[in-house]
Amino acid sequence: MRRSDTFASDVVLSVSLHPSASVASSAPRSANDDRIGVLDGWRGLAILLVLQSHFLPAAGFNSGYLGVSIFFSLSGMLMSEILFVRRVPLATFYKRRISRIVPAFLLFVCTVFGIAAWTGLGARGAEFLSTLLFLRTYIPATPDIWSTDLPIGHLWSLNVEEHCYIFLSLLTVWAALRGREAWVLGCAVLAAMVTYYVYLRSPTMAASPFEIRTETASAFLLASAGYHLVKDRVVGHVRPWMPLLAFAIAALAYLPHAHWWEKAVIAPLALAFAVNHLQQASHLLRAALESLPMRQLGIWSYSLYLWQQPFYTYKSSLPPGLAFVGAMLAALLSFYLIERPSREWFNNHW
Repeated sequence: MRRSDTFASDVVLSVSLHPSASVASSAPRSANDDRIGVLDGWRGLAILLVLQSHFLPAAGFNSGYLGVSIFFSLSGMLMSEILFVRRVPLATFYKRRISRIVPAFLLFVCTVFGIAAWTGLGARGAEFLSTLLFLRTYIPATPDIWSTDLPIGHLWSLNVEEHCYIFLSLLTVWAALRGREAWVLGCAVLAAMVTYYVYLRSPTMAASPFEIRTETASAFLLASAGYHLVKDRVVGHVRPWMPLLAFAIAALAYLPHAHWWEKAVIAPLALAFAVNHLQQASHLLRAALESLPMRQLGIWSYSLYLWQQPFYTYKSSLPPGLAFVGAMLAALLSFYLIERPSREWFNNHW
């Protein structure tokens, strides 16, 4: 698994990558629920970049990692709204996250490890347990999540998402921090950026690829969460062209010769600005994101992110085009048979 072999986020990100709750807005909504169309389109853009990087790669541009970063930025904004603005009770927050993430994730992990055991790949129990607990980025250290024989390298982003959910939710418990969350998040983002630089200079300090560890990758999610709490101070100065420009600036960080500070500092901040100001974006950009294909991709994005990885991993063994078709079919089956029904059942009965 390489850096381009990526997912977050509902954020995919998981909520992140695919929240069951949406931010209140006057933006156009999907017809079938209370989803905000432009945010589904943002998810759609994220998963489209991941799919393109895996099945129709463009040399010299790490679009898959950009897609995951887009997921992260959305997750941070949504979690900030849910936890720090709406103050949703933690019990409700965790119930919704579990109903959104766990059923499809559990099916995927059990399927992958079950097939591995059946075919003799010899997956270890410790690896199975750490994967289930969203700790595979760290345990076992060897092989790391990108070096294992199993098609689970993309789950690093879900690890980051879940760790950030826990961190953000804990901030709501400490009453002394109420109203000061933006400062705490700003310090956390700075710490993540400094950690990235330290690992870059001393890569042996991290047992696994340091870009995918929570202490560095969380900068994308936390920057967006923190900016969401202060964006009202600048929203009146945002012009329609600014969100697209911010996205373009962030995208430059995924070119081969980008400097470390573009990846670790500029990209998280630029994506935080872009996603938090989508409502102020130009009509053309919003129309593109709110188009039916982009919204639908966004709705399917979590299942797509989970199930594309095995087909990507073994695509060289399949006839041309079959890997992509297989990934789409597996994702749609997962979405309509597992992800959506289980989420609706849990939300109605739990």
